[in-house]
Amino acid sequence: MKRLILPFILLASLSACTPKAAIFGTETGRFGASFDHYAINVDDVDESVAFYQRVLALVEVYDGTEKENIRWLSLGNGMALHVIESDRSEVRLQKGVHLSIAVKEFDQFVEHLRTINLQFFSWQGVPMQSNGRPDGVQQVYFKDLDGYWTEVNDARKLFGSLSGSPRP
Repeated sequence: MKRLILPFILLASLSACTPKAAIFGTETGRFGASFDHYAINVDDVDESVAFYQRVLALVEVYDGTEKENIRWLSLGNGMALHVIESDRSEVRLQKGVHLSIAVKEFDQFVEHLRTINLQFFSWQGVPMQSNGRPDGVQQVYFKDLDGYWTEVNDARKLFGSLSGSPRP
């Protein structure tokens, strides 16, 4: 009996220390859809990755394509920003099409943008100002090196407990 218990305890302790595969966003809809990644085409992959790491402190993760012109940055829970160095001539940029990131510490993040001298805007276009939405969420917008818009907001404080649930 003791011979069976020791291997079981060893196996259980090893599996507890084994890294777990990251999960994706909460599934929704008939097909169990969940967010996986957002991809952008950029002029210089290294400069763009450095920008997102400096501004949002995103961590680089394994790039499943293993191509030199593509790098992946974690957006949490198995989701990623795919930064792809390629032709951008057909890319059309407008504020209404944007990546949105929710942060826990919105005021600290806005101060960080000021500290690194990155110009940001309210939705209405007022420089260096945030704005509130009717649902109470505060937000700012900024452009990356290639002109892509990113929204950063504090939606987690209102909707964090509703993750994956349809909003009213």
